[in-house]
Formats: sequence, C-alpha cells, structure tokens
Amino acid sequence: MKKIIPVLALLTLMCCKEKPQKKNQESVRKTPAAPVSENTAKDAVYKEFKPERIQGLKMKGFNVNGAFSIDGNTFVAGSYESVDGNITLPDTEKDWSKRLLVLNSNKEIIYKSPGTGETYLYEPHFYRNNQDGNIIIVCQLAYEYFFGGDAFILKDGKIKYLGNLDIEPNNEEKSITDVLKIKESKDGITFTFDADSLVLKPGNEDKVIKNNQVKYLYDGSSLKLYQ
Repeated sequence: MKKIIPVLALLTLMCCKEKPQKKNQESVRKTPAAPVSENTAKDAVYKEFKPERIQGLKMKGFNVNGAFSIDGNTFVAGSYESVDGNITLPDTEKDWSKRLLVLNSNKEIIYKSPGTGETYLYEPHFYRNNQDGNIIIVCQLAYEYFFGGDAFILKDGKIKYLGNLDIEPNNEEKSITDVLKIKESKDGITFTFDADSLVLKPGNEDKVIKNNQVKYLYDGSSLKLYQ
C-alpha cells in the first residue's frame, strides 16, 4: 500500500499541470485577429486614362473643342459663341471663353466651370483612383505657352472644382499633364511632378525652382502649394 500512494500522488500532480496548458491552447485559437489599422492602408493612386471620345457633338450656341463620355455623363470643353466678336450671355466680362461643361444622360448641363479668358487651349485629362473609382480632371491651360491647369474631382456623381495648379515643368516641350502624379492619403489629395525643376506662376512671374518635393495638396477645403 505504501508503494501505491506515492504513484497516485505523482499521477495527480501531472494531471494538475496538464490541465492549464490545454486551457491556454484553446484561448489562443479563439482569439480573433486584430483588424488592420487604417494608417497601414496604401495610398490610392490616380492613373491617367482615356475615356470614350464623342465625335461630332453639336450644342446650340456653344463651340465644342472636345467631348468625352464617362459613366453616362458627357464632359465638354469649349466656349460659348460670341456675337460679332462681342461677349454675350451667358458669358460676362469677368467670366468668358473656354470652360468645362458636364452634361447628364438627358444632355442637361449639370456643371459649368468659370471661363478662362483669352486662353488658346483648355484640354481635359482624366485620372482615376485605383481604389474607389473617383476621377480627377485636370484641364491643361495654354496661350502660346503652357501655364498650369484647373483641377476638378468627380465623386459620387458630383463634380467639384479643387483649384488651379499654377505651375509647369521647366521644359518648353512638356506640360504639367506630362509630368503630373496624383495620389490620395489620409492627409488629402497630393499633386506632385516628375521633373527636376519647375516654373511657378508661368507667364506671370516665371520663377524657376528646384523640385525639392514640391507639391500641391488638397486637404478637403483648399488647394495649397508646398515647396
């Protein structure tokens, strides 16, 4: 009997040690995975694309320079016709010449950008967000030379003017839309430029600067230059 009691005591001690270990293993298996933090998500990139071009579009009283179809809407670049060379409504002396119109599926104007005055060129370029499908439109401006572009965003079927990118690469053979990179993060929408040097306020101040991470940032309320 003396030999049996120690053996039973030893078996009881081993069982007591094993039970907590089994319990710990079960708790690990039941622990759900931690959610991925929003801060670890990659920045969204806007990539340029070529929408369907509408040929031969006619609009009464409006000179169409270019028309494009996106998701049932029509984007039209052009200008209202003048009468005998004079500015007439809907143009005014402060709001005239080339602009961007957006038409819905019923060909009704749902957006009209401000006129750009004596510009020779107002050419839309389109960039799509690779995560949510939002679209940024940058309309290249030019006289005899390029001088920046107007930026818009198409989101949830509505278009909004972001501001003017008053900058160009320091290369007369290239325009802002040739070197433009767009991405979106928690800080906002960032416009950067693939060029060694840039010209600020082209055609006005023509200030040449090195491209030390120069960018425009739209923070949800305004578009600002950082250099």
